[in-house]
Amino acid sequence: MAWDSQVLMRTSSVGESANHAGGLVFLLPALYIVKGRSVVLDTLTGNLLVEVQKYLEQRFSMSLRVVAACLFIVQNTFYIAVILYAPALALETVTKFAVWKTVLITGIVCTIYTSLGGMKAVIYTDVFNFCVLFVSLVTIVVMGTVRAGGLGRVWEINANHSHLNFFDFDGDPTARLSFWSLVIGGAFTTLPMWAVSQTSVQRFLTARSLKEARRSVWINLPGNIIMVTLVAFSGMVLFAFYNDTDGKGQETHPTPNYTSPDQILVYFVSEEFGSIPGIQGLFVSCLFSGTLSVAASGFNALATVTLVDIIRPIRNRRRLMSSAGSTAGQEAKDTWISRGLSLFYGGLAIALAFVASQIGSLIKATNSIFGALGGPMLGVFTLGVFFPSANTGGALTGFTGGMSVAFWMAIGAFFNKDDQGNVSKDAFWLYRISFMLYSVFTWVITVLIGYLASHVTRKALSLKDDMVNPQLITPMCRPKLSGNIQSDSPLPLPDEDGGETSALLNVSD
Repeated sequence: MAWDSQVLMRTSSVGESANHAGGLVFLLPALYIVKGRSVVLDTLTGNLLVEVQKYLEQRFSMSLRVVAACLFIVQNTFYIAVILYAPALALETVTKFAVWKTVLITGIVCTIYTSLGGMKAVIYTDVFNFCVLFVSLVTIVVMGTVRAGGLGRVWEINANHSHLNFFDFDGDPTARLSFWSLVIGGAFTTLPMWAVSQTSVQRFLTARSLKEARRSVWINLPGNIIMVTLVAFSGMVLFAFYNDTDGKGQETHPTPNYTSPDQILVYFVSEEFGSIPGIQGLFVSCLFSGTLSVAASGFNALATVTLVDIIRPIRNRRRLMSSAGSTAGQEAKDTWISRGLSLFYGGLAIALAFVASQIGSLIKATNSIFGALGGPMLGVFTLGVFFPSANTGGALTGFTGGMSVAFWMAIGAFFNKDDQGNVSKDAFWLYRISFMLYSVFTWVITVLIGYLASHVTRKALSLKDDMVNPQLITPMCRPKLSGNIQSDSPLPLPDEDGGETSALLNVSD
């Protein structure tokens, strides 16, 4: 269950949907996620891998695995910090409870139950949290639609203000939101976190079989569409409610008094339904259930990646473990190390959450983080899974190029803001690119540079053709086995009869 793993983006999207046109187009990227997840699942499970970055070592090198692990740690630590801040900001609107107190309590509770319960605790709480999230959103949408004058009135007001312009085909990459930035940019922003992120992949790899994992991916599609539609429609309801007039041009409801667009839904629930017992509590539980789910998965994934990708390789190099592998005693120690890492990252995320108040819109911040950092990560996996000719030198070069452009765009946009917090119109064009397109630009640069660099380094250094295990390439791009087969493949390759053969494929283009 991963429907509530984007609760921050979804609840914050209400503000975007209420303030910008074409809100329902937010659901379209969900159609691309299924295929991306399926490809990664086929590749990982085919190699019996339970940790995403391990694939990069087997496909390229240990150095790339460590670099990707460090990027994952930085990316997800900041992301968790943002989602810890989101419900605290909302709760302050309803109860005036200090943000720092909410961040502290939420972070501590989530850190403790994650470190003690592990992945099982994450899965069970995910299911419960989704139920709370779904019931809360349905309740708010239904009651809000009634309060706004009915479905017809909501649709009419949004249509009159061009909020139903789903097909705004403006090709300007600096346009904040358009059909292209939402569909293409949204797909490339969510794919890194849902297809090549340990946080999401670890959930699917807990399935009993590949068939069951694939089934969960397809079941997840309608769930995503329903949830994103509910959030987008919530924004339409709020826009209609606060922009309805009495026929004389006067708004029938006062302009909401909030300090951030991320608070508009909370303000609406508090002002309009605050007198109904239980409604405010239900909505607050909606926010916190999603936050706990994402944070718990994140802490568990951060601990796993740090232990498996960084600590164990260092320990192995120092010969602290026998060549036969981990002993029962070492496994027990690793369990405690994992719990300690969960506590460490919990404390770090709590500390960083206090900086989140300076980043502006949460939906923009989240997409910027995953766009700038997720694009290069997705690009490296794309090279490994889809391009048999990609080699270690090319992948590292492409990754470096993608990350350089990502930081250039993000830092430039941050230091060229106007009074409203948007990028200044006079800024360099690269800084004005829509935050929804960060991932597209960085992904293209990573793949293009990586592919070209692979061929250049192979010819310039007169390198021998790489021996690539076909099992490491997605089946749709897997070259046909020829005579270039080596019998010492470290990974099993299932044959047509259900047995296992070992093969490495000589790849030159």
